[in-house]
Amino acid sequence: MADAPYELVLVSESPRRRQILSDAGFLFRVDTVKVSETIEENVNIDQAIVGVARDKGVAYLDTHKQLKGQNILLLSADTMVVLDGRPLGKPKNPTEAEEFLRLLSGKTHRVITGVYVQNLKTDQTFAGADTTEVEFRDLTESEISAYVKTGEPMDKAGAYGFQGEGGKFVSALRGSKLNVIGLPLELFEKVLHEKKWDVQRRTSK
Repeated sequence: MADAPYELVLVSESPRRRQILSDAGFLFRVDTVKVSETIEENVNIDQAIVGVARDKGVAYLDTHKQLKGQNILLLSADTMVVLDGRPLGKPKNPTEAEEFLRLLSGKTHRVITGVYVQNLKTDQTFAGADTTEVEFRDLTESEISAYVKTGEPMDKAGAYGFQGEGGKFVSALRGSKLNVIGLPLELFEKVLHEKKWDVQRRTSK
């Protein structure tokens, strides 16, 4: 008899990640944990972003030790916008959001999402990242100001939402679109396939 599919637990406050998984047909539940998403200067940014994703999963399990050994996959992630080696996280205020958008205007930046998956039954883990190159067209001061006033940039790395009004600023994209939104689904699916982890999904009608 085949093993039962794993229950998927998404450790994330991001509504975008929930939407990506839901659209892909995954059945999952959501829980959250607070960890620092600040990346120090003079570190390997790619490794640091993966580290934040891992920290979320580890911190969650530390407070839910009763889940160890159960038929569960934990999924956590962290997305960061990186321009010329500088990480641009979620803006602290509208002024910083405008500053980030001025920096991104007319330039190409990287969007990196660290992904951490832990199999609570076998204790196997995966930690890795996906990168997408995003090119912005030149933005006017009035465009920047009007966009920040919408409030959309305030909870997003780099102060823009690709899936929202911020998508209008993008002139070119190389890599996964879903990665820019917050979860590289292609990478997650690849991990599931390679490790032969079957996850609960909606049955098609």
